[in-house]
Amino acid sequence: MSADDGLDPGWVRAWVAEITAHLRSVLSAFDTYYPFPPGRNEVVLADPGRSLPGGTPPDLTAFYRVVEEVTMPDIGNGFFIHPPVLLSDGDHGTVFASNGGGILYAIGPDNTVHRSRAASTDSDFDPVATDLRDFLGQVLDAVAHFAATRNPGDL
Repeated sequence: MSADDGLDPGWVRAWVAEITAHLRSVLSAFDTYYPFPPGRNEVVLADPGRSLPGGTPPDLTAFYRVVEEVTMPDIGNGFFIHPPVLLSDGDHGTVFASNGGGILYAIGPDNTVHRSRAASTDSDFDPVATDLRDFLGQVLDAVAHFAATRNPGDL
């Protein structure tokens, strides 16, 4: 797949399967490591009739055609992919993810993914991935690392 082809739904489904396998691994041994029960850690598949706000970037639209949301409060410091919110500044596009500390992730019109410096849409944003596929790969790597080591790593 070339960068111009956009995000492939088959690739997203494979990503979902890998994330889910790592979540199962973490949850199967959760009570061995933690003195509290796990939260809701899952990938929720999309409803075929889901509508998205106008202006949602094509790669994000392709992702949301497969995935409704990702909620992983017990992976590292928490990580979530939630409904998209268009930013009013136009520079960083659409907020679609956050971590447990409120740091936001947004995809720009050029498909570059940015991370906020603070827990606010008014924060400055820095690039962290060349496109959504690169970002989702980083998420997968972080979840796999956490499943193997219980070390939160970087996200």
